Amino acid sequence: MSSLTLSYASLLTVSFLSPPPLPPSSSPPLLISFSSGCADLGVCLHVSSSGLDLPMKVVDMFGCCLPVCAVHFNCLHELVKHDVNGLIFKDSHELAEQLQSLLLDFPPAQEGKLASFRTNLRLNRGPNWDDYWDQNVLPLIQQH
Repeated sequence: MSSLTLSYASLLTVSFLSPPPLPPSSSPPLLISFSSGCADLGVCLHVSSSGLDLPMKVVDMFGCCLPVCAVHFNCLHELVKHDVNGLIFKDSHELAEQLQSLLLDFPPAQEGKLASFRTNLRLNRGPNWDDYWDQNVLPLIQQH
C-alpha cells in the first residue's frame, strides 16, 4: 500500500500487528483478546496456492464478529460475502480505498458499514460454545 491519508478520521494511532507464530493451542485465546477487545476490522492477506482452501484467520475473526477486508482468490466468496460481512480486494490500491471508506468516520457510527458487517456476522453465525453448553451439559448438571 503506498499511502493512505485519513484527513477526517480522529485516530491517534493505526497499528498493523503481526504476532509471532505460536503453538496452535495458544492461538485462539490470543486472537480473541486481540480481535474482540482491540480491533474494529481484520485484514487477511492469505492467498490460496490451490484456490480451494479457506483462510482460518477469517474463520477465527468471524467467530469474534470481526469484519474483514480479504484479498481475493477463487473460493473466498464461500466465506467472505462482499459488502455483507466484509470486503474483498484485488490489489493494494483497492485495499487502501476500502480502509479509507471504512475508517473515514472512525470511531464507527452505529449505522456505519462496520456496524452493519458486525450485525450480519452476529445474525448469521451458528450456535456457539455457550449454546452447546446450555443445550447439552447444563440439563445434566441441573438434574443432580
